[in-house]
Amino acid sequence: MSKDDGDRKLSWREIDKLKSQSGLSKIRKKLERKDKASSGIDNKNKQKYLKELDKLFVDKEELEKQSFLDRLHQQYGNKNFKKLAKEFVERYGLPEDWRTLMLFLDLDDKNLVIKTLEKIKELFPQRTTTEKQGMLSKLKTLVLTSKDETISFKIEALLKELSL
Repeated sequence: MSKDDGDRKLSWREIDKLKSQSGLSKIRKKLERKDKASSGIDNKNKQKYLKELDKLFVDKEELEKQSFLDRLHQQYGNKNFKKLAKEFVERYGLPEDWRTLMLFLDLDDKNLVIKTLEKIKELFPQRTTTEKQGMLSKLKTLVLTSKDETISFKIEALLKELSL
């Protein structure tokens, strides 16, 4: 009895080759490629959807306040800045964020700077070490560069009270 070519056992390599050539495996590979490509698109769409959803639930006044803050930061160094800062304080009170408070320290308005110093004193313990160091550096610089002696004196007193 001689073995014919039809009766011969296939090697594992040949079996794998036949599997990969079958129609089902080609369809499966196409579907996997589509899934990979569409998952990136779906992720982007999901992010857009979540942003739009957040906008629906955000308080309109908070959104308005944030846009005003953005405009305030853009106008820093311009003639409008002092007027915008006063308008912001009238509408919303002193800001809670550190960056804006630092900008308010550079204003010429003595009363607003003093209020800003009080707000910094109030918020100082809640800040991170890096933020505290940045604010202390800003205050030390202001002591040296301030034209108003009362502001310099208030800042020096505040520096003595604040510590890391």
